[in-house]
Amino acid sequence: MRNLLLIFLVFFISSCSLKPKLNIPQTQYTSKEDNISLSKEWWKGFNDANLNTIVNQALKNNTDLRIAYVRMEQAAAQFGISLSDLFPKFDGSASGARAKTSINDPNNQTNRFIYGNDFTMGLGLSYEIDLWGKYRDSLGAARAALRASEFDYEAARLSLISNVVQLYFNLANAYEAMDILKQTLDAYTQTYGVKLMQYEVGTIGEYELEQSRAELQSVKAQYTSAIETKENYLKALKILVSSDFDDILYKEQDYTKFSAYALALPEGIGSEILLQRPDINAALKRLTQQNYLVGVARTAFLPSLSLTGLFGFESNDLDTLIKGGSKTWNIGGNFLMPIFHWGEIYQNVNLAKLSKDEAFLNYENTLRTAFGEIRLALVQRKTSMQNYENYKNLLQAQEKIYELASIRYENGSIPLIEYLDARRNLLSAKISFASANYAMANAIVEVIKAFGGGFEVDENLSKEIEEDSKTLDMSFRK
Repeated sequence: MRNLLLIFLVFFISSCSLKPKLNIPQTQYTSKEDNISLSKEWWKGFNDANLNTIVNQALKNNTDLRIAYVRMEQAAAQFGISLSDLFPKFDGSASGARAKTSINDPNNQTNRFIYGNDFTMGLGLSYEIDLWGKYRDSLGAARAALRASEFDYEAARLSLISNVVQLYFNLANAYEAMDILKQTLDAYTQTYGVKLMQYEVGTIGEYELEQSRAELQSVKAQYTSAIETKENYLKALKILVSSDFDDILYKEQDYTKFSAYALALPEGIGSEILLQRPDINAALKRLTQQNYLVGVARTAFLPSLSLTGLFGFESNDLDTLIKGGSKTWNIGGNFLMPIFHWGEIYQNVNLAKLSKDEAFLNYENTLRTAFGEIRLALVQRKTSMQNYENYKNLLQAQEKIYELASIRYENGSIPLIEYLDARRNLLSAKISFASANYAMANAIVEVIKAFGGGFEVDENLSKEIEEDSKTLDMSFRK
């Protein structure tokens, strides 16, 4: 009966865990629609081969994404280290020594020098019994950290793709603005030419001429700024996407004008949004990790029990080292009970609790930020669609005005200056419409990003990441 009680006591102690219960308040919010499942390759819904190419390049070459993957590998290695702490450690050892004993040694009764050899070889054992769950909680913390790093990788992937797509659209808008401004510059140049001729024949004064020249210089400045804006977007995109320095230095970017997005988008927040954002899941796993580490810190208040052992051979002659008479073994235990550490253990536990508090507040802040981003993304999508229609109608009106002005000018009903004004207004409307068009495209990206970009929590997430990561350029390891 005593043996059974002892076995039961050891089993009970070894199944202990000192981590506190993790209470996560339920997040209450009102869902507005059914959940929409977005494609993880959502950018293909823009039906743009150039965009698909640069996203694939980014998923291969981007440094930030590769860093996120390396950090995930680091977390996996730390998990392996924590797992090994649950098992006994075995170490092989071998040694050889030769010694000379002094004649005056108190243990030397021969009145002469003694020479001796000592050869040993064996297998050593060391093992700390996990009495209070310290190593199991450390393993739980490492597992949560590994899972959080997987979510971080997914968040980095989504952020990268979103940034690439938006930079691509901004760059396309800059290219179109340059083209329209070039046409506008030609129109203002013609207008100034007309004003100059009118000034020379005396039909207008110097004031009107200088006013026209100022307008021309303003458009020239806008065109120069448009070139700089294009270069800024191009630089940012190339840095995210390319690994070829010549590409970064010299090459332009092909693009296709945005026209539509082919896949369904959320109109309101659904009930599963907390499972669709990797940053929320990462923050929750880090909270779980810190909760485990509180349990680890608490075990320092309690005693620890370690076992050591050795099985091997010892002989004074190398030839007889592994013979039967040379066998040797020993086994021992080490019991350690903390008595007084001047508050060190208490403060370590307190520090672990404070780290858990910080992780909880980070989780809470991540939730608030996520819901704020969702609200803004939905509003921006709605307003961008309205603005798209507004500038589309404005463009149609300016096109009609320009068409009528062209007819009137050909019939001699209006002077050239009015015709050129209509042309300038049309080109200005084209710039505004193009900007509204790409603002709507970027608003679509913001909605997709806010809703997790097709991410779903999956038990096979690590395998999916491993499969996706095969496209990463890790050739620097060779």
